[in-house]
Order: sequence, then C-alpha cells, then structure tokens
Amino acid sequence: MIKPASVVIGILGYGNRIPSESALIKLASDPNIVDLSIFWNQPSPDVQIFLDELPARIPNIKIHISPDNLGSAGGYARLLENFRDNASAPYLFLLDDDLRPALDCIKNMIRTAELNSASLNRSLFLANRAELPELSNLINEKLGILRSRPGCCVGFHFFNLHRPLREPVRYSNDSGLFTIDSAPWGGLFIPRLALKKLGLPREDFFLYAEDSEFTYRFTWNGGQILLVPDAQITDTQPAWNTVGGNMSNLRRRVLILPEIKVFHEVRNRNYMARHYYPGFLPTYWINKFLFLASAYFIGMTNRKFSRAVLIHQAVNAGERMAKKEARSK
Repeated sequence: MIKPASVVIGILGYGNRIPSESALIKLASDPNIVDLSIFWNQPSPDVQIFLDELPARIPNIKIHISPDNLGSAGGYARLLENFRDNASAPYLFLLDDDLRPALDCIKNMIRTAELNSASLNRSLFLANRAELPELSNLINEKLGILRSRPGCCVGFHFFNLHRPLREPVRYSNDSGLFTIDSAPWGGLFIPRLALKKLGLPREDFFLYAEDSEFTYRFTWNGGQILLVPDAQITDTQPAWNTVGGNMSNLRRRVLILPEIKVFHEVRNRNYMARHYYPGFLPTYWINKFLFLASAYFIGMTNRKFSRAVLIHQAVNAGERMAKKEARSK
C-alpha cells in the first residue's frame, strides 16, 4: 500500500536572492511532499517575476509575498500560521531558501517521527546540517552545544574563559538521536500535533536568535527536540557564525556582519540572557563591562568604533526589553 504524501515544505526567502528553480522542482517531486509553501520577504522586481512564474511549472507550490520585510521571525510565523490554518498534512518541514536536503532526508525525518509517534504532541525534530559547527561538533566529537551561564551578557561570561559551559550530550532511548535544547529554523521538522505547545515566534525579535528563543521556550515548557544525524541538509550559503572562519563571534560582529544583523542578534541574545539567565546582578555588570570593553578595543584598533557603539546600544536595548517584561508581569 502506497502511503499518502505527508509533508508540507515551508521555505523562507528574502529580497533579491533568486532561489534555485531546479532545487524547488526536485523538492516538489518528492513523493512525500504535499505542497511547497514559500513566503518571500520584500522581493525585488526580478524575484517577483520569478515567483509569479513558478506555479506554471510547479503545480503544488503556493507563493506568499510580503511587500515589507517581516524578518525571519515574521516570515516563519506566517509559514507556521499557513500550515496551521490551511494545510492538512501531519508535518511541516522548514527550510531557508539556500538549504538543500539530501535525497533521503525527508524520508528519514518521517521515519524518525513515526518511531516517536507516542510523543508527537511534545516533539520537534531537526535535520543535520554539517556546516553548523555546533551540530557537527555534537555528532562527530560528542561535544555538547554551548549553553548560557546565569549572569552572562550576550552569552559572554568570564567563567567561560576558563571552561565554557556546555549542554550534556544526551541520547534519545539509545536510538542514535541527540536531544538538544534549541534549534535553528532551517531543518526544523514540526508535527502538527506539536503546534499547540509550540506557539509562534516573537515577531518583535525580527531576526537572529528568534529561533533560539522560540525553541527554548518549547523545551522549557516540557517539549523535546531530537537531532537526526542521518537526515542530511547542505548549506549553499555560509551561516552567520561561520563567516570569517574561526574568529570569535564578537570579532565577527564588529568586523564583518551587516549592522542590522549585528544589532538584532546582540539585542535579542542579551534579552534572553537577562530574561532567562539573569543570575547575580553584579556578575552581569562585570560580564557587561568586559564584553563591551572588548568590543570597543576591537572597534578602535580596526577603525570600527561606530560598530562598537552600535553593539553597546544593542546590549542596552536587550536589557530594556527584559526589564519591561518583568515590570508587566
């Protein structure tokens, strides 16, 4: 008996980056796929023409356009809402427009979900992206993913200079799957049954770290995220934390990344630090001083002083977000 298709693919794209038509056709032809659901933030005229022509070549594609840039938070929120309200398939598989699943990736994700059918209302699954250092280190080196310490500033803590705090390496029922505390958007496989517990991302985060907050919130509320090593996805564009090779994230923020990405990533991560890992306030002050002193040093020695100022503003903005929420409770 042939099983009916069971997965909606949700793809988020931005601006003037034209996606690969051949990759979309290949995805749409997978027998497990019901529909391709594409949400595009503020497409350029060339991309708009390309997207308008796709349904004639890919019958099971659905295009959603925003004339404004809603960021990754707003874009993925629309994909989740469209799946929740308009699709009948049991699974949603989220991809950035530059991700390419291997031939057997979707089949492996479905098989893993079906093996965990008793807990689908509280489970998410993540495909393996070898280009992400945190995932490859976990799978290949059994090195736990870095975890925030209480009292950190944007993830920085002076104790980490001696020994970084890492998640324990946890397996799920000797199945070869890893249990992790948070996940990126790209490669996230979501059962319909988990939508109630999952909710929606915070759109005020706009972009960067909204996926961490979203999935952390899910696991903190009793959910689980299972990393599936044999479901492979390839990144055709480098992730933000791999740009510039092995340089530190702080140097990457000061020297390489665009301003809008730096501001939102730093602000959102410091909000999470103050909201979820507040710790001892004097410890935070020390970490904030050291973090900002390092940012200003890197900025001044590389003629990027204004970037250090931007990072300082973002740190303070994250603090204000956390304080505002604490007062409103």
